[in-house]
Order: sequence, then C-alpha cells, then structure tokens
Amino acid sequence: MTRTNRLLIASPHRYPDLARLWHRTVMRDLVPAFARLPLHVEVNIFRDANIDQFRPEWFPGAWFSESGAEIRDFMEFYDDRLKLNFDFVFFLDADTFFLDADWAAAQFAAFDDPRVAAISYMSRKGAPASFALLCRVASYRSLPEPVLACSYEFPAIWPKGINLQVGDGAARKLAARGQRIVNISAEVAWPHVAHFRSTTGIRSGREQVTRAVGEAVFLATSTNDRASLAAAYDNVLLGCLHEKLFGEPFACNDAGVPLAGSMTWAELTGAVAALRDEKLRDELAVRARQSKDNIQRLASREGVKLEIPSLFAGD
Repeated sequence: MTRTNRLLIASPHRYPDLARLWHRTVMRDLVPAFARLPLHVEVNIFRDANIDQFRPEWFPGAWFSESGAEIRDFMEFYDDRLKLNFDFVFFLDADTFFLDADWAAAQFAAFDDPRVAAISYMSRKGAPASFALLCRVASYRSLPEPVLACSYEFPAIWPKGINLQVGDGAARKLAARGQRIVNISAEVAWPHVAHFRSTTGIRSGREQVTRAVGEAVFLATSTNDRASLAAAYDNVLLGCLHEKLFGEPFACNDAGVPLAGSMTWAELTGAVAALRDEKLRDELAVRARQSKDNIQRLASREGVKLEIPSLFAGD
C-alpha cells in the first residue's frame, strides 16, 4: 500500500484578527486542493503573542503552537517545524492569500524532480522568498542548523554588507549541492496570489515603540517612511474585509480603537497629506494601487463588495 505524503501548512501569527482571515482561505481553499493530490494536510498556527486572544472556535481544523523556551520566535518556529513528522512544510506568511488554490497545488508536480528542494510561490527582487515557501523537508533537514535563520555577511567594506533574509542562506547551500528552488516570478504569481506586506510589522512596531518611548515618537518616525505608510494602508484594507466578513473591528489598540494598533485613517491620511517628497508620494501611490487591487480580488473571491477608501485622489 502506497504511503500518503504528509504536508504541514505552517504560519506565524501575532494577531488573531489577521489570523482569522488567513485561516479562512487556507482551510476553505488550500487544504482541500492539496488533499486532492493526494496529501495528508495539517495546519499549524504559531501564536507569537496575544495567546489568550486566539479563540479556538475561530480556527477549526488548525492546531496551535506558541512562543516559549523551546521556540522563542518565528524563525525558531520555522526550523522546529522541519523536525516534525512531515514530508513537506509549506511556510505561508500571515498576510499572503491564495486566490487560486488549484493553481498552487498544480505546482507540486515540480517535486517529481528529486533535485527540487522547494517551490517559492512569491519572489523578493527576483529571488526566492519565504512569503510562500513549500519545502521538501528531507532537503532542508540535511543542512546545518539553524536552517532558515536570517544572517549577515560583512565584506571588508562594511556598507556593502549583505542581509540574508529567512531562507536565503539555505537556498545558497542547497544550490551548492546541486538542488534548486523553483522560483515563480511575480508576473506569473500575480493572478493567483494576493500579498500584503509588513502588516504585522507596523502593528508590533507601534506596540514596542509606544511602550519604550511613546506614541508620538512612533508617529514621527513612521509618517515619512513609505514602507510604514504602505503597511498602514494595507491594514486599512484588510480591516474593511475583516469587518465585512466577521462584523468586528480590525487592528485595535488596547483601548479598542479600530486601526489604532496600526495607523488610524485620520493618522494615515494626515501623514500622506503632509508628504513633500514627490518620489516618495509616487512610490506610495503605486503600492496603494497594488493593495487596492489585492483587496478587491480577495473580496471578489469571498463574494462580497467593499467600500474601499482611496489613499490618493483619482485612484
């Protein structure tokens, strides 16, 4: 009797509201698509914080892990999942959503080639990334620990140092052994995947900066940063979908103010109105249009219509 390969879909989450959106699409679409291959599929959510806010009834069919002495952060979580009894692990970011799960499952055929160690469904600057990385566990287990951790490389002249992101070092080592990662380009992935960036990062950043030096410092440092403003807008859009689907506010602060855990609409639009750097404004406008497209495609997949606020006039 042929053994069915085991697949773990694993994702770190700090906030249960975003986790609910992620879990909804994974359980409805990705799990059945990969199960039809057939694979035995399980879903594991790593609660990186706010453990008591993750209500089990919101996440049927998934099991939890949490930070502690053995798994201190999400990078250690990644490495630890490679030690479990699974043949494949699919690391999927909290703010990455598949619009076409059948397409995602169809890419699994690449593993028919024993040289393929992983499939990167989304690239970063043209290179494989960990946003949606489906790994052959045996290939990654063969590497020295820590396997997927970030690292720095410092050549003789410091300013040209290289910051290796999650999985970059492993990809290099695998390539040196003659194995490869199937790297799906952004153009090919775009119709099938909606990806939002740094939506958790800005929320955790506001928490930490506010706790350390006050909220005014957070706002002063983030309102001229394109990545922060783009992430804040992504949270506004995800909040529109979350409220439509679940009837509850999104990204609240400790006082329960919607979006105040990221940036409120008033804070965000005020910061954008104050921008004087035309290049920054143009870059932000491009990101905002991409994000609006992503949330519209997600809403269409859900069969709902959203009232989506525009960050710039004419968008």
